[in-house]
Amino acid sequence: FSFSGCYGPGVNLDKLKDFHRRRLQVIVEAGPDLLAFETIPNKLEAQACVELLEEENIQIPSWICFSSVDGENAPSGESFKECFEILNKSKKVNAVGINCASPHFIESLVCKFKELTTKAIVVYPNSGAKWDGRAKKWLPSMCFGDEEFELCAPRWRNQGAKVIGGCCRTTPSTIRAISKALKETS
Repeated sequence: FSFSGCYGPGVNLDKLKDFHRRRLQVIVEAGPDLLAFETIPNKLEAQACVELLEEENIQIPSWICFSSVDGENAPSGESFKECFEILNKSKKVNAVGINCASPHFIESLVCKFKELTTKAIVVYPNSGAKWDGRAKKWLPSMCFGDEEFELCAPRWRNQGAKVIGGCCRTTPSTIRAISKALKETS
C-alpha cells in the first residue's frame, strides 16, 4: 500500500489550490529562505503548487520534489516527463527533484531528471525502509546505512544533483555522513 495521490473523484485543480493556499500564505508570512513542496504524488498537485506560486506572486525560491514507488514514475503512475512539463515552464520553481523514495532509485532518477529539465536537481531519499500504510508501520527492507549514503552521495552529485539530503528513517548521523563525503570529494 502506497500513497498514490488519488484523492477521490471530487478533488480537482481548484480544490487542491484551495487546500494549499492558506498553508502557503502562512509559511510565506513567516519569511522562509526557501519553499519546499515535497512528496508530490502527481502532475495535478504539482500544477496546483505552480499556479499558487504564480497567483500569490511568491518571490521566495522554491522547489518541487516528487516521490516514486517504482523508481520510474510518480506514485500516480504518471511519467516524470509529464510531471515536469509545467515545472519547466515556471520561473517560480527553481529546482525539482525526488524525496522520500528509496535510495536505490536515486542514481537512475537523477540521470532521468537531467534529461527532462535544466533546473537544479534536489534529492533526499528515505533510508529504503518501506511504509505499510494499512498496518501503519515500517517494514524491514534493504535499507541504506550511513556508509551507503556516504558512498552514493558523491555519485549523485557527479551525476547532477545539486542538493542532497535524507528523508524518512535517515538520521542526523546520515546527514553528517553525506556532508563529510561531499566535502572530501569536492
